[in-house]
Amino acid sequence: MFDKDQLLQYALEETGLSDFGGDDFQEPLERLLRALNSEAQLNEAGFFRADMTVRAGLTDRLRIVDYLKQHPEVRDEVVARPVFIVGLPRTGTTALHHLMNQDSANRTLRLWEAQNPVPPPETATYTTDPRIARQREAVALTEAYLPGFFTTHLMDADEPDECYMLLNRNFMSVEYSAMFHIPSYATWLYANLCRRDSYAWHKLQLQLLQSRHHGHWVLKAPFHQLGLTEILKYYPDAIIVQTHRAPMTFVASGCSFSELLRRSASDHIDRAVIGRDWMEMLTVYTRTFEADRARLEPQYPDQFLDIHHDDFVADPWPAVEAIYRLRGTPLSEEGRANMAAWLEAHPQGLHGRHEYRLEDYGITRDEVVALFGEYVERYGLSMY
Repeated sequence: MFDKDQLLQYALEETGLSDFGGDDFQEPLERLLRALNSEAQLNEAGFFRADMTVRAGLTDRLRIVDYLKQHPEVRDEVVARPVFIVGLPRTGTTALHHLMNQDSANRTLRLWEAQNPVPPPETATYTTDPRIARQREAVALTEAYLPGFFTTHLMDADEPDECYMLLNRNFMSVEYSAMFHIPSYATWLYANLCRRDSYAWHKLQLQLLQSRHHGHWVLKAPFHQLGLTEILKYYPDAIIVQTHRAPMTFVASGCSFSELLRRSASDHIDRAVIGRDWMEMLTVYTRTFEADRARLEPQYPDQFLDIHHDDFVADPWPAVEAIYRLRGTPLSEEGRANMAAWLEAHPQGLHGRHEYRLEDYGITRDEVVALFGEYVERYGLSMY
Protein backbone atom coordinates (compact mmCIF):
# COMPACT_ATOMS: atom_id res chain seq x y z
CA MET A 1 0.00 0.00 0.00
CA PHE A 2 1.15 3.50 -0.79
CA ASP A 3 1.33 5.86 2.17
CA LYS A 4 1.55 9.58 1.40
CA ASP A 5 3.28 10.55 4.64
CA GLN A 6 5.96 7.91 4.15
CA LEU A 7 6.58 9.06 0.57
CA LEU A 8 6.84 12.69 1.64
CA GLN A 9 9.26 11.77 4.40
CA TYR A 10 11.38 9.80 1.95
CA ALA A 11 11.63 12.82 -0.36
CA LEU A 12 12.65 15.12 2.50
CA GLU A 13 15.35 12.73 3.69
CA GLU A 14 16.58 11.89 0.19
CA THR A 15 17.12 15.53 -0.79
CA GLY A 16 17.74 17.23 2.55
CA LEU A 17 15.23 19.86 1.39
CA SER A 18 11.87 20.82 2.85
CA ASP A 19 10.15 23.35 0.57
CA PHE A 20 7.73 21.82 -1.93
CA GLY A 21 6.76 25.23 -3.27
CA GLY A 22 3.20 25.14 -2.00
CA ASP A 23 0.55 22.52 -1.33
CA ASP A 24 -1.10 22.42 -4.76
CA PHE A 25 0.24 18.90 -5.34
CA GLN A 26 -1.27 17.42 -2.18
CA GLU A 27 -4.79 16.68 -3.43
CA PRO A 28 -3.64 15.23 -6.79
CA LEU A 29 -1.12 13.03 -4.96
CA GLU A 30 -3.76 11.84 -2.49
CA ARG A 31 -6.19 10.98 -5.31
CA LEU A 32 -3.47 9.19 -7.25
CA LEU A 33 -2.35 7.08 -4.30
CA ARG A 34 -5.94 6.24 -3.36
CA ALA A 35 -6.61 5.01 -6.91
CA LEU A 36 -3.36 3.03 -7.05
CA ASN A 37 -4.23 1.35 -3.75
CA SER A 38 -7.87 0.56 -4.56
CA GLU A 39 -8.14 0.16 -8.35
CA ALA A 40 -4.87 -0.63 -10.08
CA GLN A 41 -4.37 -4.24 -8.90
CA LEU A 42 -0.62 -3.84 -9.20
CA ASN A 43 1.80 -6.71 -9.37
CA GLU A 44 5.31 -6.42 -7.94
CA ALA A 45 6.71 -4.75 -11.05
CA GLY A 46 3.76 -2.37 -11.23
CA PHE A 47 4.14 -1.35 -7.62
CA PHE A 48 7.85 -0.73 -8.19
CA ARG A 49 7.18 1.41 -11.26
CA ALA A 50 4.47 3.47 -9.56
CA ASP A 51 6.53 3.88 -6.40
CA MET A 52 9.59 4.96 -8.37
CA THR A 53 7.61 7.50 -10.41
CA VAL A 54 5.91 9.07 -7.38
CA ARG A 55 9.18 9.28 -5.43
CA ALA A 56 10.89 10.91 -8.41
CA GLY A 57 8.06 13.42 -8.72
CA LEU A 58 8.46 14.48 -5.09
CA THR A 59 12.25 14.65 -5.05
CA ASP A 60 12.39 16.47 -8.39
CA ARG A 61 9.87 18.99 -7.13
CA LEU A 62 11.96 19.74 -4.05
CA ARG A 63 15.11 20.18 -6.15
CA ILE A 64 13.37 22.40 -8.72
CA VAL A 65 11.92 24.68 -6.04
CA ASP A 66 15.31 24.89 -4.33
CA TYR A 67 17.08 25.73 -7.60
CA LEU A 68 14.57 28.47 -8.40
CA LYS A 69 15.06 30.02 -4.96
CA GLN A 70 18.80 30.16 -5.63
CA HIS A 71 18.35 31.37 -9.22
CA PRO A 72 15.28 33.64 -9.30
CA GLU A 73 16.40 35.04 -12.66
CA VAL A 74 15.10 31.84 -14.27
CA ARG A 75 11.59 33.22 -13.93
CA ASP A 76 12.53 36.01 -16.33
CA GLU A 77 13.30 33.60 -19.17
CA VAL A 78 11.11 34.22 -22.24
CA VAL A 79 9.62 31.14 -23.90
CA ALA A 80 9.12 32.53 -27.39
CA ARG A 81 6.86 31.11 -30.10
CA PRO A 82 6.84 27.49 -28.90
CA VAL A 83 5.36 24.78 -31.13
CA PHE A 84 2.90 22.40 -29.45
CA ILE A 85 2.15 19.17 -31.32
CA VAL A 86 -1.24 18.24 -29.89
CA GLY A 87 -2.70 15.46 -32.04
CA LEU A 88 -4.56 12.53 -30.53
CA PRO A 89 -2.50 9.47 -29.59
CA ARG A 90 -1.21 7.33 -32.46
CA THR A 91 -1.80 10.00 -35.12
CA GLY A 92 1.85 10.60 -36.04
CA THR A 93 2.84 13.06 -33.34
CA THR A 94 6.00 11.16 -32.37
CA ALA A 95 7.39 10.96 -35.90
CA LEU A 96 6.79 14.69 -36.46
CA HIS A 97 8.40 15.54 -33.12
CA HIS A 98 11.50 13.47 -33.86
CA LEU A 99 11.76 14.95 -37.34
CA MET A 100 11.66 18.52 -36.01
CA ASN A 101 14.32 17.53 -33.50
CA GLN A 102 16.83 17.03 -36.30
CA ASP A 103 17.17 20.82 -36.69
CA SER A 104 19.62 21.98 -34.02
CA ALA A 105 17.83 25.34 -33.87
CA ASN A 106 14.83 23.56 -32.35
CA ARG A 107 14.71 22.80 -28.62
CA THR A 108 12.95 19.56 -27.78
CA LEU A 109 12.53 18.03 -24.36
CA ARG A 110 15.02 15.15 -24.32
CA LEU A 111 14.19 12.18 -22.13
CA TRP A 112 17.31 12.53 -19.96
CA GLU A 113 16.69 16.17 -19.08
CA ALA A 114 12.97 15.66 -18.58
CA GLN A 115 13.76 12.99 -16.01
CA ASN A 116 16.70 14.90 -14.47
CA PRO A 117 16.05 18.64 -14.79
CA VAL A 118 18.28 19.96 -11.99
CA PRO A 119 20.78 21.39 -12.59
CA PRO A 120 19.56 22.59 -15.99
CA PRO A 121 21.56 21.37 -18.99
CA GLU A 122 24.42 23.47 -20.34
CA THR A 123 25.00 24.12 -24.04
CA ALA A 124 28.67 23.14 -23.76
CA THR A 125 27.86 19.68 -22.40
CA TYR A 126 24.39 19.11 -23.83
CA THR A 127 25.44 16.01 -25.78
CA THR A 128 27.93 14.69 -23.22
CA ASP A 129 26.16 15.28 -19.92
CA PRO A 130 26.69 12.21 -17.67
CA ARG A 131 22.95 12.05 -17.05
CA ILE A 132 22.55 10.82 -20.64
CA ALA A 133 24.52 7.64 -19.98
CA ARG A 134 22.56 6.95 -16.79
CA GLN A 135 19.27 7.45 -18.62
CA ARG A 136 20.46 5.17 -21.41
CA GLU A 137 20.92 2.37 -18.88
CA ALA A 138 17.33 2.90 -17.72
CA VAL A 139 16.05 2.81 -21.31
CA ALA A 140 17.87 -0.48 -21.87
CA LEU A 141 15.70 -2.04 -19.17
CA THR A 142 12.49 -1.01 -20.93
CA GLU A 143 12.37 -3.98 -23.28
CA ALA A 144 12.75 -6.34 -20.31
CA TYR A 145 9.78 -4.76 -18.51
CA LEU A 146 7.78 -3.97 -21.65
CA PRO A 147 8.47 -6.58 -24.35
CA GLY A 148 7.51 -5.15 -27.73
CA PHE A 149 7.56 -1.51 -26.59
CA PHE A 150 10.05 -0.43 -29.23
CA THR A 151 7.84 -1.71 -32.04
CA THR A 152 5.28 0.90 -31.00
CA HIS A 153 7.17 3.96 -29.77
CA LEU A 154 10.44 5.77 -30.50
CA MET A 155 12.43 6.30 -27.31
CA ASP A 156 16.05 6.89 -26.34
CA ALA A 157 17.85 8.81 -23.60
CA ASP A 158 18.94 11.69 -25.82
CA GLU A 159 15.84 11.77 -28.03
CA PRO A 160 12.73 13.92 -27.52
CA ASP A 161 9.87 12.72 -25.38
CA GLU A 162 6.50 13.98 -24.20
CA CYS A 163 6.27 16.84 -21.75
CA TYR A 164 3.68 15.09 -19.56
CA MET A 165 6.75 14.37 -17.42
CA LEU A 166 6.84 18.03 -16.41
CA LEU A 167 3.45 17.53 -14.76
CA ASN A 168 4.56 14.46 -12.83
CA ARG A 169 5.89 16.91 -10.26
CA ASN A 170 2.47 18.23 -9.40
CA PHE A 171 0.85 14.81 -9.98
CA MET A 172 -1.46 16.05 -12.73
CA SER A 173 -0.07 13.66 -15.35
CA VAL A 174 -1.55 11.19 -17.79
CA GLU A 175 1.47 8.92 -17.34
CA TYR A 176 -0.26 7.32 -14.37
CA SER A 177 -3.58 6.66 -16.11
CA ALA A 178 -1.73 5.30 -19.15
CA MET A 179 0.34 2.87 -17.11
CA PHE A 180 -2.35 1.78 -14.65
CA HIS A 181 -6.10 1.22 -14.52
CA ILE A 182 -7.06 4.03 -12.15
CA PRO A 183 -10.37 5.38 -13.51
CA SER A 184 -11.26 7.57 -10.53
CA TYR A 185 -7.97 9.45 -10.85
CA ALA A 186 -8.21 9.65 -14.66
CA THR A 187 -11.73 11.09 -14.56
CA TRP A 188 -10.71 13.67 -11.97
CA LEU A 189 -7.55 14.56 -13.90
CA TYR A 190 -9.41 15.15 -17.16
CA ALA A 191 -11.80 17.52 -15.40
CA ASN A 192 -9.18 19.39 -13.39
CA LEU A 193 -5.98 19.60 -15.44
CA CYS A 194 -6.69 23.18 -16.49
CA ARG A 195 -8.53 24.23 -13.35
CA ARG A 196 -5.44 23.90 -11.19
CA ASP A 197 -2.98 26.10 -13.10
CA SER A 198 -0.94 23.10 -14.21
CA TYR A 199 0.61 24.97 -17.11
CA ALA A 200 2.16 27.53 -14.78
CA TRP A 201 4.29 24.67 -13.46
CA HIS A 202 4.87 23.47 -17.04
CA LYS A 203 6.19 26.88 -18.12
CA LEU A 204 8.38 27.28 -15.05
CA GLN A 205 10.21 24.08 -15.90
CA LEU A 206 10.69 25.11 -19.53
CA GLN A 207 12.20 28.36 -18.27
CA LEU A 208 14.54 26.39 -16.03
CA LEU A 209 15.57 23.96 -18.75
CA GLN A 210 16.26 26.66 -21.33
CA SER A 211 18.10 28.96 -18.92
CA ARG A 212 21.49 27.54 -19.92
CA HIS A 213 20.61 25.98 -23.28
CA HIS A 214 18.29 27.99 -25.52
CA GLY A 215 16.42 27.17 -28.70
CA HIS A 216 12.95 27.25 -30.25
CA TRP A 217 10.83 24.83 -28.22
CA VAL A 218 8.98 22.08 -30.10
CA LEU A 219 6.84 20.17 -27.61
CA LYS A 220 4.57 17.20 -27.98
CA ALA A 221 1.96 15.39 -25.93
CA PRO A 222 -1.58 14.26 -26.78
CA PHE A 223 -2.77 15.39 -23.34
CA HIS A 224 -2.39 18.96 -24.65
CA GLN A 225 -5.80 18.33 -26.20
CA LEU A 226 -7.11 19.11 -22.71
CA GLY A 227 -4.87 22.12 -22.18
CA LEU A 228 -5.41 24.46 -25.12
CA THR A 229 -6.91 27.24 -23.01
CA GLU A 230 -4.00 27.15 -20.55
CA ILE A 231 -1.39 26.81 -23.29
CA LEU A 232 -2.55 30.00 -24.94
CA LYS A 233 -2.80 31.72 -21.56
CA TYR A 234 0.84 31.02 -20.69
CA TYR A 235 2.20 30.87 -24.26
CA PRO A 236 0.03 33.37 -26.18
CA ASP A 237 2.23 33.20 -29.29
CA ALA A 238 2.31 29.39 -29.45
CA ILE A 239 1.88 27.46 -32.69
CA ILE A 240 -0.69 24.66 -32.28
CA VAL A 241 -0.12 21.69 -34.59
CA GLN A 242 -2.94 19.15 -34.72
CA THR A 243 -2.22 15.82 -36.41
CA HIS A 244 -5.07 13.75 -37.85
CA ARG A 245 -5.55 10.11 -38.84
CA ALA A 246 -8.42 7.80 -39.76
CA PRO A 247 -10.10 7.05 -36.39
CA MET A 248 -10.60 3.34 -37.00
CA THR A 249 -6.82 3.06 -37.23
CA PHE A 250 -5.70 5.08 -34.23
CA VAL A 251 -8.40 3.90 -31.81
CA ALA A 252 -7.35 0.26 -32.17
CA SER A 253 -3.67 1.18 -32.17
CA GLY A 254 -4.06 3.14 -28.95
CA CYS A 255 -5.82 0.28 -27.19
CA SER A 256 -3.05 -2.11 -28.15
CA PHE A 257 -0.40 0.31 -26.88
CA SER A 258 -2.27 0.79 -23.61
CA GLU A 259 -2.50 -2.97 -23.16
CA LEU A 260 1.24 -3.32 -23.66
CA LEU A 261 1.90 -0.69 -20.96
CA ARG A 262 -0.52 -2.13 -18.44
CA ARG A 263 0.52 -5.77 -18.81
CA SER A 264 3.82 -4.98 -17.14
CA ALA A 265 2.09 -3.50 -14.11
CA SER A 266 -0.82 -5.83 -13.37
CA ASP A 267 -1.69 -9.49 -13.72
CA HIS A 268 -5.38 -8.57 -14.10
CA ILE A 269 -5.81 -7.32 -17.65
CA ASP A 270 -9.24 -7.04 -19.23
CA ARG A 271 -9.15 -5.85 -22.83
CA ALA A 272 -12.73 -4.60 -22.63
CA VAL A 273 -11.74 -2.39 -19.68
CA ILE A 274 -8.81 -1.06 -21.67
CA GLY A 275 -11.13 -0.32 -24.57
CA ARG A 276 -13.57 1.49 -22.30
CA ASP A 277 -10.80 3.53 -20.66
CA TRP A 278 -9.38 4.45 -24.06
CA MET A 279 -12.71 5.52 -25.51
CA GLU A 280 -13.49 7.62 -22.44
CA MET A 281 -10.15 9.36 -22.78
CA LEU A 282 -10.63 9.98 -26.51
CA THR A 283 -14.10 11.35 -25.89
CA VAL A 284 -12.88 13.87 -23.32
CA TYR A 285 -9.82 14.83 -25.34
CA THR A 286 -11.71 15.32 -28.60
CA ARG A 287 -14.72 17.18 -27.24
CA THR A 288 -12.60 19.45 -25.06
CA PHE A 289 -10.12 20.37 -27.77
CA GLU A 290 -12.65 20.87 -30.54
CA ALA A 291 -14.79 23.14 -28.37
CA ASP A 292 -11.77 25.12 -27.17
CA ARG A 293 -10.32 25.42 -30.65
CA ALA A 294 -13.59 26.72 -32.09
CA ARG A 295 -13.69 29.35 -29.34
CA LEU A 296 -10.01 30.36 -29.37
CA GLU A 297 -8.82 30.10 -32.96
CA PRO A 298 -10.48 33.38 -34.03
CA GLN A 299 -8.58 35.13 -31.20
CA TYR A 300 -5.27 33.57 -32.27
CA PRO A 301 -5.26 33.72 -36.09
CA ASP A 302 -2.47 32.02 -38.02
CA GLN A 303 -1.43 29.96 -34.99
CA PHE A 304 -3.18 26.67 -35.84
CA LEU A 305 -2.00 24.08 -38.33
CA ASP A 306 -3.57 20.76 -39.36
CA ILE A 307 -1.46 17.85 -40.61
CA HIS A 308 -2.97 14.68 -42.06
CA HIS A 309 -1.01 11.56 -41.14
CA ASP A 310 -1.19 9.88 -44.55
CA ASP A 311 -0.11 13.07 -46.34
CA PHE A 312 2.77 13.49 -43.91
CA VAL A 313 3.95 9.90 -44.43
CA ALA A 314 3.81 10.33 -48.22
CA ASP A 315 5.63 13.70 -48.19
CA PRO A 316 6.55 15.37 -44.88
CA TRP A 317 8.05 18.54 -46.33
CA PRO A 318 4.89 20.62 -46.82
CA ALA A 319 3.99 20.09 -43.14
CA VAL A 320 7.51 20.92 -41.93
CA GLU A 321 7.70 24.04 -44.08
CA ALA A 322 4.27 25.17 -42.87
CA ILE A 323 5.40 24.97 -39.22
CA TYR A 324 8.46 27.10 -39.92
CA ARG A 325 6.40 29.55 -41.94
CA LEU A 326 3.87 30.02 -39.12
CA ARG A 327 6.62 30.38 -36.55
CA GLY A 328 8.38 32.94 -38.72
CA THR A 329 11.78 31.25 -38.68
CA PRO A 330 13.73 29.75 -41.61
CA LEU A 331 14.56 26.08 -42.04
CA SER A 332 18.29 26.03 -42.63
CA GLU A 333 19.91 23.87 -45.28
CA GLU A 334 21.68 21.97 -42.49
CA GLY A 335 18.38 21.40 -40.71
CA ARG A 336 16.74 20.15 -43.90
CA ALA A 337 19.65 17.82 -44.63
CA ASN A 338 19.54 16.39 -41.12
CA MET A 339 15.80 15.81 -41.43
CA ALA A 340 16.24 14.08 -44.78
CA ALA A 341 18.89 11.80 -43.29
CA TRP A 342 16.59 10.93 -40.38
CA LEU A 343 13.72 10.10 -42.72
CA GLU A 344 15.95 7.79 -44.73
CA ALA A 345 17.13 6.04 -41.56
CA HIS A 346 13.63 5.66 -40.11
CA PRO A 347 11.24 4.29 -42.73
CA GLN A 348 7.76 3.41 -41.55
CA GLY A 349 7.69 -0.02 -39.91
CA LEU A 350 11.44 -0.02 -39.18
CA HIS A 351 10.97 -1.68 -35.78
CA GLY A 352 8.30 -4.16 -36.81
CA ARG A 353 4.55 -4.07 -37.22
CA HIS A 354 2.22 -3.21 -34.39
CA GLU A 355 -0.78 -5.55 -34.73
CA TYR A 356 -4.18 -4.61 -33.33
CA ARG A 357 -7.91 -5.15 -33.91
CA LEU A 358 -10.69 -2.90 -32.70
CA GLU A 359 -13.01 -5.75 -31.72
CA ASP A 360 -10.39 -7.21 -29.36
CA TYR A 361 -11.17 -4.35 -26.98
CA GLY A 362 -14.95 -4.52 -26.97
CA ILE A 363 -15.35 -1.41 -29.13
CA THR A 364 -17.80 -1.42 -32.01
CA ARG A 365 -17.32 0.47 -35.21
CA ASP A 366 -20.61 2.24 -34.55
CA GLU A 367 -19.13 3.69 -31.34
CA VAL A 368 -16.14 5.05 -33.21
CA VAL A 369 -18.36 6.51 -35.92
CA ALA A 370 -20.59 8.15 -33.31
CA LEU A 371 -17.61 9.78 -31.58
CA PHE A 372 -15.67 10.87 -34.64
CA GLY A 373 -18.34 11.45 -37.27
CA GLU A 374 -18.22 15.25 -37.03
CA TYR A 375 -14.45 15.17 -36.59
CA VAL A 376 -13.76 13.37 -39.87
CA GLU A 377 -16.17 15.65 -41.71
CA ARG A 378 -14.62 18.80 -40.24
CA TYR A 379 -11.06 17.86 -41.25
CA GLY A 380 -11.79 16.02 -44.48
CA LEU A 381 -10.71 12.59 -43.22
CA SER A 382 -11.88 9.07 -43.94
CA MET A 383 -13.16 6.94 -41.08
CA TYR A 384 -10.94 3.98 -42.12
